[in-house]
Amino acid sequence: MKKLQDKVAVFVGGGSAVATVALKHFMDQGAKVVLVDVDEKYFGRSQDLRAQYPDRIRTFLGACTSQEDMEQAMAFTQKEFGKIDILCNYAGFHGGGDITTVLAGQWRIAMDVTCLGIYRAVRAAYPYMKERQYGRIMNFASIGGRANRGVPVTYAAFKAAAIGITRALALELAADGITVNSMAPASLDTSAFERIPEKDSVPMKRPKGALKGGPGATQGGSFIPDRPVANLDEIAHVIVFMSSDDSAFLTGDCLDVNGGQFMQP
Repeated sequence: MKKLQDKVAVFVGGGSAVATVALKHFMDQGAKVVLVDVDEKYFGRSQDLRAQYPDRIRTFLGACTSQEDMEQAMAFTQKEFGKIDILCNYAGFHGGGDITTVLAGQWRIAMDVTCLGIYRAVRAAYPYMKERQYGRIMNFASIGGRANRGVPVTYAAFKAAAIGITRALALELAADGITVNSMAPASLDTSAFERIPEKDSVPMKRPKGALKGGPGATQGGSFIPDRPVANLDEIAHVIVFMSSDDSAFLTGDCLDVNGGQFMQP
């Protein structure tokens, strides 16, 4: 039997490159998926998949920065597919800068999109999962929130916050049969996808000479020979595991998928 047969998932930030590849694997495993994102242009990445599986994929325009949008997205999913089994929070924000250049507004947006975005989506999905005493929630974090890494201070902060809120939610929701986990990949191969600028994102400009050195935790590059970055299919396999009943005894954890760049005892 397929791992996600007849399961219903909501992808918040569902137009991202990672979510698009994960969508293919969810289709292969028998799931139904509602893609939620802030602009129709992000759904262009999944156009072929949506044409291939018209009965199992829906799209919904909504922002994780709006509680009303998240509640409407979950209500839409319930109406279309009758339940919500899985929530995957992919929405992120990459703008920022170093300590001297980061704009104050970037802090607000970064936390609003990622940390509060997770909270809003989970809050909106929770009643549907609680009613059935079942749920799988996956929050997409990053090695940037786990270890030394040359990322904007805003990015490091909100990715660490995503991991922290995952642990708190896991404790709170366990009694309702809901597991909550995060994953923290390192550099990913997104070369197959055109970069779409994020709303209100200010590209990071690093001072010359900052973080000098070769491959390692601050510069990227795994310790697996000839594998400096992960491909998105590898990441999608982990997401399928975290969303399936195979992970029933896993909650409050952060799965590090980084080729050995960050190892815990």
